[in-house]
Amino acid sequence: MTTNSPENDSVSAMQQAISAVNDRFTSRRDFITKGTAAGVVLLGMGGSAVGGAAGQEDDEEPTDVDVLNYALTLEHLEDAFYREGIEMFCSKDFKSCKTLNGFSDRVRTDVYDNIVDIGDHESTHTEVLTQVITDLGGDPVPELEYEFGFETAAEFLAIAQVLENTGVSAYDGAINRIETKELVTAGATIATVEARHASYLNLLNGADPFPAAFDEAKSQEAILEAAGGFIIQE
Repeated sequence: MTTNSPENDSVSAMQQAISAVNDRFTSRRDFITKGTAAGVVLLGMGGSAVGGAAGQEDDEEPTDVDVLNYALTLEHLEDAFYREGIEMFCSKDFKSCKTLNGFSDRVRTDVYDNIVDIGDHESTHTEVLTQVITDLGGDPVPELEYEFGFETAAEFLAIAQVLENTGVSAYDGAINRIETKELVTAGATIATVEARHASYLNLLNGADPFPAAFDEAKSQEAILEAAGGFIIQE
């Protein structure tokens, strides 16, 4: 007889949550710094800084919790970014955005609702990762203070493109460090959603929505360079 361990129960809960999210959004039209725990995780996917944060020796490999906290750090950033943008802009702001000149009225009209859906996705990723880390006995990294610097809808869309493409590369670089098979699959289902976001935002910003046959997996140092500038240092 097979017994379920707490880890297996947590993995199952994550898979169920992701399935519920997919169902909900399929049917819904209207889905780093130094001195902070999150910064240590983001800096430490190679093992050293993460090890220090988790009480490990510098030469130890990161645990599943460490890797999930790395993902959570980025999800917190994206979640906060979309909340701020959705609060600041309305549908009319996106429809009249110069970045979208040349697109049909239908495409421009749909942008705000699609941005809301993306924000909902990031919020759900944050909630699910937080719960799974807790279920695995870890301490989820907190949301930090951010400064995104956008003032117009065009600037918001440009930064969104950077964040989503960064998220794809970060997941691609981190997934192979997860030891639990079910968590690898669950992480991949988030990564593919991030890739859909990136493709859409590439298109809106006039870039190739699918520029290559393979995405590039980036190191934690490259991710820090791309995302760390948005985090306010204490």
